[in-house]
Amino acid sequence: MTVSRRLFFALWPDATTRRALAAEAERLASHCGGYPLPAENMHITLAFLGNVDEARIAPLIALAQAWPALQGEWTLDRLGHFPKPRIVWAGSQAPSPALLTLDAKLWQALARHGFTAPQRAFTPHVSLVRQADRAAPASRLSPPLRWRFDHLALVESQLDDGGSRYRTLADNVG
Repeated sequence: MTVSRRLFFALWPDATTRRALAAEAERLASHCGGYPLPAENMHITLAFLGNVDEARIAPLIALAQAWPALQGEWTLDRLGHFPKPRIVWAGSQAPSPALLTLDAKLWQALARHGFTAPQRAFTPHVSLVRQADRAAPASRLSPPLRWRFDHLALVESQLDDGGSRYRTLADNVG
């Protein structure tokens, strides 16, 4: 029997941004229904890999650890709603060139390990509210939040009765 683990590459916010996002999620949940995501779960998914066989994980860990140092910023100024999964999210009016470049380079590296990039365009966002019955009352996030990112992480998602729990398997922090 093959053992697999649910993996993705992500960026995590700094503590200040995480607190601001958590406060926004609390505020929005009262307007949109649903429940705010826990602050510790807020992230940008760059590459969702799904269930990965245990034998393929070591090269992914090495990829994360060897990734060049990052230094970028993303401005979150937009709120959106994915009706089908019922998620309210924060993102940007204009795409962040730094994030788009990072995503493209990551998928190029992942292709060398047999992973295929999704066919849809990358839309960086942070999920704030799950099970949302309706969209946010406004489309702008005011005031905008600046998210400085400096490391890439390979993360395992473990599902249980309490929802998703994330565990960082590797990152590129010295």
